[in-house]
Parts: sequence; structure tokens; C-alpha cells
Amino acid sequence: MILEEDKTYYLHENVTGEEDLRCRFRFRLFKDAAEFFFDVKDDALVSPFTADNEDIWQGDAVEVFLSPNGDKKHYYELEVSPFCVRFWGRISNPDGKTPRLKKLPPPFFAEASRTEEGYAVYIRLPLSALKKFDRSRFCMNAFRIDAAEDGTQKLYALHPTRCGSFHRPAYFIGQKEERS
Repeated sequence: MILEEDKTYYLHENVTGEEDLRCRFRFRLFKDAAEFFFDVKDDALVSPFTADNEDIWQGDAVEVFLSPNGDKKHYYELEVSPFCVRFWGRISNPDGKTPRLKKLPPPFFAEASRTEEGYAVYIRLPLSALKKFDRSRFCMNAFRIDAAEDGTQKLYALHPTRCGSFHRPAYFIGQKEERS
């Protein structure tokens, strides 16, 4: 899969890979920033969080994991809740399965708004927040967490990791085809 800017993608159920029409995603890259857009259909929002860098992944949220230079052992995680609580962290994941997180102050702007069918999120990330950004090598994956009141979650991904975790950088995709 090769990413195309400003193309609308639907996320897929993360384990089965089945397309799910309840979350649309697109992105754009500019000279100085990246923009990410999510449009989510969700009739019951679960997100009790109120402060940036709380563990909002335990509720409803949208996420982008991105490697600024194609190094999949080191990447960033950004998240936004339906109520615009933000999360930012730098991840070290040397084996591709065991992430180590360092929470950092979120360097990005986000807007979240309720829609008739759920919520929409807009994110603008300055590229200066990404060490060693290389437009030709950057790669990413986009996700949605759909939480239920009973604590269960459904996971959705642009490029499904085929397991119960999003932290599988082997599934990051870029704007160019990778060669093994």
C-alpha cells in the first residue's frame, strides 16, 4: 500500500482487516506541517479524560503513529480524544513489538467537534517537532479506538496490524513503495 495525500481512506478492523465505513481518514503534507483529518461515526462517546497526556487510548480516540525518516524503531505517537484532549509521545520499539514510551508536551494543534453522527478531528503538526524529518522516507499508520462503557475496545487501522496492538511499525506505510 502506498499513501496518497488528500485521498480519503476508510479504516479497517485491526485484526480481521475488514473495511469499516465508520471512520474516514486523510492527510496532507506541507513545507512546514502535516495535517491529519478524521471523521468518525460513533453514537456513544467514551472519553472521561480532561488533561493532555492522560492515557486517552483507554477511551475513544484517533491516533497517528509516524516515523519522520523511515526508522521504524523510533517513531512518534499522537492521539486526540473526541473532546480534544491530546497525547504525544516518542516511542522506542527496537524489536517491533515492545514499545517504550516517553510522554512529551504535545507540539501539535488539534480541533475536535461533534458531528451529527459522531465527531471530527483536525490535527496540524509542525514538521519542526519531528527530528530528522525526510519527506521521501517518512511513514505512518492511522488508527481509531472505539471504546465501550464496559471497558472493551474495538480497534481500527489504516493498515491493520492483524493483532491486538497498534505498535507494529512493520505495518507503517509511506508515499513510496518499500523495498526489502
